[in-house]
Amino acid sequence: MDKPKEKEKRMLVVGVWNFAAELKLLLTALLILCSLATLLQFFPSRFTISTSDLRFCISRVVTTEMAPPTITSSALHSSLLAPPPSSPSPPPPSQPASTSLRQEDQTLDNGVIKRGFNTYGAAAYSFVTMGAYRGGLNTFAIVGIASKPLHVFAKPTYQCQWVPHLNSSEPISAVGYKILPDWGYGRVYTVVVVNCTFSQPINTDNSGGTLLLYASTSGGGDRSFNVTDTIPALTESPGSLNLALFTSKPKYDYLYCGSSLYGNLSPQRLREWIAYHVRLFGERSHFVIHDAGGIHEEMLEVLRPWMEKGFVTLQDIREQERFDGYYHNQFMVVNDCLHRYKFMAKWMFFFDVDEYIYVPPKSTIKTVLDSLSNYSQFTIEQMPMSSKLCLYEPAGRTYRYIPCVLPSALDCFFS
Repeated sequence: MDKPKEKEKRMLVVGVWNFAAELKLLLTALLILCSLATLLQFFPSRFTISTSDLRFCISRVVTTEMAPPTITSSALHSSLLAPPPSSPSPPPPSQPASTSLRQEDQTLDNGVIKRGFNTYGAAAYSFVTMGAYRGGLNTFAIVGIASKPLHVFAKPTYQCQWVPHLNSSEPISAVGYKILPDWGYGRVYTVVVVNCTFSQPINTDNSGGTLLLYASTSGGGDRSFNVTDTIPALTESPGSLNLALFTSKPKYDYLYCGSSLYGNLSPQRLREWIAYHVRLFGERSHFVIHDAGGIHEEMLEVLRPWMEKGFVTLQDIREQERFDGYYHNQFMVVNDCLHRYKFMAKWMFFFDVDEYIYVPPKSTIKTVLDSLSNYSQFTIEQMPMSSKLCLYEPAGRTYRYIPCVLPSALDCFFS
């Protein structure tokens, strides 16, 4: 009897001693972690360790040191019968990561608290292109909109580069000259036309190439960075350049560039307007209509016969409504029309569909413009017409009249 008792005592002593060794190891690990946490207080704030991180580390150590619990068959059976825990709710959508390192508040040696500022997202695009066009053998125009605060309060710059097709020769660079044609009427976005004029003719061998625009903020928005976007503005495939476009006779005598059409417009008024000006301008005329939401089905029925006869081109520009600019971005729209069609007409007209061109008696549009052939641009003063010349007939027999006007001083004619 004494020997078994003596054996049990020895096993107990060994068990206690083994447990004491594990306890020493655990206490040593905790001591090291606490020492590290104390030392980290003297490092800059970006090296701080949070309480949750420390708790996580300790839990990992405790889990590693402790033996896994013994599970009996009855306990296992009970766990299998227990309902599964409810799945956690999905995490909220992650925010876009900041482009720079996160800044934390810091207490400097002199006691001053240096605050941190962290950036997220962007308020407006640096540049949104609508079109890019040749202005000659060595010049191009890139039409678009850009962040208005960037251009009002900063000094963004543009660099142009022509990259030949398949890198057949060295790229050619030029400084981009920006033009802001909306007279300060912009909103979130303002209209920007970038002129790229190179020192030599571009792609005269018709081998093709790409015009790149480098748009730099020059510290606008964040003075710590000069963000530069590379924009492939125009690509000419091999053999696609028609050099005769710049010297041949224009296809049209008169071309109309319309402003953005939006809202609930009257099909009857548009029918009258188109018929009047086609008769005024003649067969060698063309009308470019821009649909910003105003060309509904009945309006399209009015335009379709004129489109089939080749008098009207209809462009859907509703996508520009994404960008908050002045008056449905009409300054961008008409500038795009100017550069897109300027080699296709002798004269280009810019006015609205509630305005009519009027020439004096015994005159024609040709004689009037021939008298101004020495000018490349002129404006026409707006004059109200008789309110009885334009008939508006709503439902029923009640007749109402609306006034019509001639082109305003803002409406231009280009040669």
